[in-house]
Amino acid sequence: MSGYANSIVLKHLEQALRDLLSGRGSLTEGVREVVRWAHSNHGLDGELFRIFVGVDSDTDRFPLGEVREKWSESALLEVDAERLAAEDHYRELVMDSSRSLLEVVVAIRPRATYTDPRLG
Repeated sequence: MSGYANSIVLKHLEQALRDLLSGRGSLTEGVREVVRWAHSNHGLDGELFRIFVGVDSDTDRFPLGEVREKWSESALLEVDAERLAAEDHYRELVMDSSRSLLEVVVAIRPRATYTDPRLG
């Protein structure tokens, strides 16, 4: 378990999962956003994030966002082709894991708090 079920963290995690499942952005971007919340106070079993952390580790070499401006066009063409192939490879696994994690997040959110209940 990672801390307590913080309602703000769970809200952002839920949105990241919904965005990933809806195809908003690339699969790599979506996985990175989910992993961003993996070590926060969400009150969930860390094992639920294992797939996302693994895929993120395997795709962390791919440039996204502003860093792409520092890459040459030819290098981006090559690395984007690799990224798309990796995303195709992981898509089904990531989507299944996203649906499973989203179910857990939606179930726990009504019981989540803004502050650590152990402090009060």
